Amino acid sequence: MLKNPKIIDLLRSPDNPDGIPLRVEKESVTGASWPIPIVNGIPDFVSYAPPSQQSMTFPVPILERPTREVLSPPVITENPPKWFHEERHKYAILKNHRRGFLLDVGCGQGNRATFEKLGYDYIGLDISWNCQQRNKGPADIDILADCHRLPLPSGCMEIVNCTAVLEHLYWPALAMKEMMRVLKPGGILVGSSSFLEGEHFDSQCHFTSLGLYRLLRSTGLQVCHLYPGLSLWEMHSNSIFFNFPGHKYLGRLHRILYLLLVSIKSQESPQQRLLQHAAILNFVGLKTS
Repeated sequence: MLKNPKIIDLLRSPDNPDGIPLRVEKESVTGASWPIPIVNGIPDFVSYAPPSQQSMTFPVPILERPTREVLSPPVITENPPKWFHEERHKYAILKNHRRGFLLDVGCGQGNRATFEKLGYDYIGLDISWNCQQRNKGPADIDILADCHRLPLPSGCMEIVNCTAVLEHLYWPALAMKEMMRVLKPGGILVGSSSFLEGEHFDSQCHFTSLGLYRLLRSTGLQVCHLYPGLSLWEMHSNSIFFNFPGHKYLGRLHRILYLLLVSIKSQESPQQRLLQHAAILNFVGLKTS
């Protein structure tokens, strides 16, 4: 049986996601044209999946640039409760959105408690049984699948959460197209991606703010916010300051002093300059149709 019975009616073949639902049996899911075993309650769409050929079309050239309003963080009107273990800016967005299924793409250890306390039907999806990126505990996932080939029907998700995933993908545009496909009209994509964070866990696609904006827009997503998370100095404070005691505070101090000088000496705003020195970039997008 499945660990999360709510996904029974959602499961589809990744190569025919809007076809008939797959059949869930005691130890397998059938109907996808290759074996999909159920391992500890989790359907495995990875181990036996055959190679697939995919194609996409894009406008050339892409000239669109983000506005100053887009390159600003959402206004945080209230502090999240202590049980909210996600980025602070997500709290009001998720709290005020209509409820339904929330897909946590590349979820790693997962964050079921946070999203379920907000009233969402949580689905954790990852390509690994235990990536151990956040901690050494077991992964709390519901579906083992490649996010380039989501085994879910179109328009079934209210929220797609995509935290620290894009940099690990071999073809981010295809995965982004899949995330957009499964979102309902009016659904929201929230997440983050590496920029100046060092290579880690086979990361291969680190985006500038302009590159990330154009990637998100290329799928038709309306980008609402795209702004810096941790700065280069904070993320790599242990390397920059040779693991000196208090290196995290030194990294934060470096950021504060640098941006203070920017505000005095430069015509750019500190927020604009920080985009050029961000280790992490956060984004919020809306599927309009």
